[in-house]
Amino acid sequence: MTISHMKFPVLLLFFVANICLAQKNTNEDFRFLERTEDIKINLKKGTFNIVKSIHEKAEYVTANKLYFANEVLHFDSFTKLQDIEATTYLPVSGKTLEVDYIETKHEFDDGIFYSDQQTKNFTFPGVTKGAITDLKYKEIISEPHFLGLFRFGTYAPTQKAILRIEFPKNVEIGYKEFHTENITIDFKKEETKNSNIYTWTTENVAKFMSEDDAEAALYHLPHIILHIKNYTEDNKTVPILNNVKDLYSWYASLAKQVDESDLKKVYKIAEDIAKKYTTDREKAEAIYNWVQENITYVAFEDGLGGFIPRGAASVCKNRYGDCKDMANLLYVMLNHVGIPSYRTWIGTRDRPYLYDEVPTPMVDNHMITATVIDKDTIFIDGTDSYVNFGMPSSFTQTKEALIGISPEKFVLKKVPVQPSEKSKTSINTTITFENGNIKASEKRTMTGYERVDFVTDYLYKKKDNTEEEFLNTTLALGNNKTKYQNIEVSPLESKHKTLTLTFDLLIESYAKTIGSKTILNLNIDRVLSKQKIDIEVRKYAKKIDHQFQKKYTTTFIVPKGYKVTSVPKPIKYDGKAYGFDINYEQKDGKVIQHKTIYINTLRVEKEDFEAWNSFVKKLIKAYKKSIIIEK
Repeated sequence: MTISHMKFPVLLLFFVANICLAQKNTNEDFRFLERTEDIKINLKKGTFNIVKSIHEKAEYVTANKLYFANEVLHFDSFTKLQDIEATTYLPVSGKTLEVDYIETKHEFDDGIFYSDQQTKNFTFPGVTKGAITDLKYKEIISEPHFLGLFRFGTYAPTQKAILRIEFPKNVEIGYKEFHTENITIDFKKEETKNSNIYTWTTENVAKFMSEDDAEAALYHLPHIILHIKNYTEDNKTVPILNNVKDLYSWYASLAKQVDESDLKKVYKIAEDIAKKYTTDREKAEAIYNWVQENITYVAFEDGLGGFIPRGAASVCKNRYGDCKDMANLLYVMLNHVGIPSYRTWIGTRDRPYLYDEVPTPMVDNHMITATVIDKDTIFIDGTDSYVNFGMPSSFTQTKEALIGISPEKFVLKKVPVQPSEKSKTSINTTITFENGNIKASEKRTMTGYERVDFVTDYLYKKKDNTEEEFLNTTLALGNNKTKYQNIEVSPLESKHKTLTLTFDLLIESYAKTIGSKTILNLNIDRVLSKQKIDIEVRKYAKKIDHQFQKKYTTTFIVPKGYKVTSVPKPIKYDGKAYGFDINYEQKDGKVIQHKTIYINTLRVEKEDFEAWNSFVKKLIKAYKKSIIIEK
């Protein structure tokens, strides 16, 4: 909540009381006493000079989090860091210690082939309980499209946070607050002879704590995004980021710089692929599969090179590229064979913004291709090597896509959520009972994102583990004595619509025999049984990566000399967003369990936690039901 000044005595009294309570709170190990960002914008003959002066003052209340003394400051081609001053004040001795060594490093994350990201690394000296660290530095911004954001809250409690921006009167600034409804912000506007000054001040902001299966921090942290809308010089108004049109115009100007030379080999590859097929959909799918299988994804972050796609000829020759390179290659190949396709900017699900809210590069962090076939817009992502044609990458579902139709024209279109029936796992299991042990043969057939998830885990998480160790961790069937044998996995390439996994199981000490009766639970796979939400503790909605269905057919062959004396009754939870149905039938000396589980949502809101827990509890209850056979 933002208010102009502090005009209301009751609110002021409450706010002061809050400050006093927060100051007496000694439960935290580390807190920011002050976090300030002071932005000064100057403009001369169409050239911006933007300087952020940053100040952070922190207190180590206890000795439990001294690792916060290790500081990392990030910068890149668009920013420079200057005038870094860092000290530690020790109240007991009254000494002030200065940081005397700062190391500059290049940043390379997993998957980054080249990055212009660099860091300044140092450690505050002599930090111990009661120490107060003080950091000041300047950030010089060279690109006016990147004014950035300011977080009122962060990973530690903040006693006071101040954002101040001073800009010439011929410059117009836009801003948008996010998730500030639970804090009180004092917003002030001031004027000098030549400048406008905006200031946001807040106090006693609680620390942010992440949670498992939650949306990214920006969905929860109170923060503000600033952008330069336009400026006026010589009676002419020059747009920067007034609206989405301005943002797209800038993106389109960068796209014009793409190298479009020497495309003969690219065209030849596209033609050779397309001539084997009749329909546009078949052609587009084949070209998409070729890019998935032949172009390796490696990220590039190098100034405007991180925004301008590399030429299709270069990407095709080198056989690697980042998201925008692969998007551009698909754009070139598909258009060449007569399939209308467009470069498309998009934010992943980690970005909680809409283009009309904040028309800045903060909205998107990814590029894909949109193609139109039979009036159907299909979003294709060359970086997702295993998703089938016709489905967007799962992390772009629900997101707004900025589709570049021409240098002057664009459309905004939401990426649709893929229904659960497109991501289905069918599990067929045959179980026998021999010498007190359970033997099973299982076949799993996966489609959509269920298939993509398995392939990704299999290729990148399995690592040096054996296939048995991988499945024991991933599937966790039966009990801790389960042994996996005769494991077979079908080809993984995206041109295959399904993935098939088959294996045999030996599960010791699973069935329970009492006298002549044996109790046997057919639910060897208890998916979602550990997904109950702790309502008392959890603060944020539960994120689900994709909708899905799991359909089980489990056939138990009744051993000779035995008869079935008890079979569980049908049980189900028939919810719109999630549910299950389990029933049993006896047929030809067999007990057949039919089980369907579905998730038809990407998010469980806080107000739905109790309903979700009811679903999980009922599912767990169903999992505990067993059949009984008797000699």
